[in-house]
Order: sequence, then C-alpha cells, then structure tokens
Amino acid sequence: MREKLTVLIPTYNCENIIKDCLLSVKDIADEILIADSFSSDKTLDICKKFEAKIIQRKYGYSASQKNWAIPQAKNNWILLIDSDERLTPQLRSEIKNVLNKQSLLKKISGFEIARRHYFLGKWLKFGGRYPLFNVRLFKKTCRYEDRNVHAHILLPKNEMRKLKDDIIHESDRNLEQILEKLNRYSTYQAQYMIKVANRGIKVDWKEFFTNYLAFKATVKDVWFFIPFTPLWRFLYMYCAQLGFLDGREGLLIAVLYGFEDFVSKNKYIQARKKKQAWKFGFLLRVRMITEKHLRRYLHSGLTF
Repeated sequence: MREKLTVLIPTYNCENIIKDCLLSVKDIADEILIADSFSSDKTLDICKKFEAKIIQRKYGYSASQKNWAIPQAKNNWILLIDSDERLTPQLRSEIKNVLNKQSLLKKISGFEIARRHYFLGKWLKFGGRYPLFNVRLFKKTCRYEDRNVHAHILLPKNEMRKLKDDIIHESDRNLEQILEKLNRYSTYQAQYMIKVANRGIKVDWKEFFTNYLAFKATVKDVWFFIPFTPLWRFLYMYCAQLGFLDGREGLLIAVLYGFEDFVSKNKYIQARKKKQAWKFGFLLRVRMITEKHLRRYLHSGLTF
C-alpha cells in the first residue's frame, strides 16, 4: 500500500507562480497544505481551487514558518516545495515509486532532491549551483535547523537517500526581484549572525566529519565572521566552481552572492553598534537618575 503524502507549500503573494507549482504536485498529493503569511493578492483563491488546506501565520523567517506548519500535516510523509518551484514528471513518478516501498520507508527518514536553479531564465550548471541536494521528502517528525535563512533538515547519513530527478526552481526571474530578495536575505542573515555571536558556535565533531550536511551547517555559522568573505564567495563560485562556464549569468550571480555577503556583514555590524549604543545610553540614563537622587538626598541633610 502506498504511503500517503502531504505536500507543504509556504506562500505569500505569489499569484503569478503558484498555479504551476500546484499543477506539478496535484497528482501525487493526498493533502496540499498551504502555510500562508497573510497574502493580499489572489494566491489563496487559486489554492482553494486545488482543494488545499490553508493555515496562516505571520512570517518571521523560513525555518520558523516551516517548523510551525509541519506538525499540522495530516500524513506521516511530507514533500516541501516552495511556490516558485515545480516537480518534473520524472520526479513525480520517482516519488510515487518510493512511497510504495514500505520496507525502505521504515529505515529512512528523508530523501534529498537536487534542484535546478534557473537564473534570469538560464539553468545554472556550474558555480556550485547544480546539483544542490536538500532533504525535501521527509517524515513528519523531522524539523528544519533554527537558522534565519538557508535552513535545512539535518539527518544522519544512514537515514537519508538521494532521488535521481530534480525540482525546477525559477526564483530569480528579473533583476528587480533578485535585488529585493538580496535585501531581504541579507537582513535575515544579519539577524542570524547576531544569534551566533550571542550563543557561540557549537560543533558536534563526529557529525562534522561524517555528515556533509552537518559540516555545511557549521561552515555557514563560521563563514560570515571570516575576513574578506565577499571576495572568497565570488572567487569560489566563479573560479573554483567554474561559474564562468555559465557565461554572463554565471558572472552576475557570483557578483551578487558576494555582494549579499558584504551587505549581510555590514547590516550585522550596524545592528551591533545600535545595540551597544542603546546599552550605553541606558546605563548613562541610569547613572544620571542615580546621581540626581543622590544629590537630592545630600542636599536634604540626610545621613547614612
């Protein structure tokens, strides 16, 4: 008997793209669960035509929103897909086959799926952009790591398998949308940097050396505190990962990702300065009030 599947889709004002996403999953979904951040366009009207279940919550950051939505799924297996993504017919067939393998599903908690990143209409095959594997098909007990941006589900290697076919990802459709996302993501990253600076970096060394996803998560924690990261990001993507083979688009995305690192780091620095300035101002105010009351007592002739 096939395991039933909930397809979870986070949404916000995506009326122009959500239909293609829904069409690509409707044949394999026993439940479509829409985790909406109070869309004000026709997104929800479109979702209702596909008989989707809609839950709503104010958006904080991606991992928080997904971890809130996951327990509300009706079924034990969940496929997470974003509104700007869609499944290929081959991937749909592969997921159907996997859900029929009960003996395998008892051993595995999640399946990694590669994503084809389309940037300004071009599929980027270099620059470290393909294949990017992430756990997307997983058990309801799984959760995303508590990261403000680029969070993943981390599982032990023996609890994961990789699927052969891809998710199509068309998020970067024009420069205006790309720059808006850069501004938003750099803010999320700066917020996460403050979290890391406050709590410190904790490393499970066994997982670090044996689980690539755990290794990658630790590197991401450290990355933004390394000097000259914008330059290293550009050189890594464009040169080391052969991004130049993607032509103009390969150059542009390497520049933009390096610039995003630069903006993130500077937003973090500004936020820390504001926090320190607030603390200094608060302490100064307390000192002034204390000195004022002390002078009043002294002038009143009170003795201690």
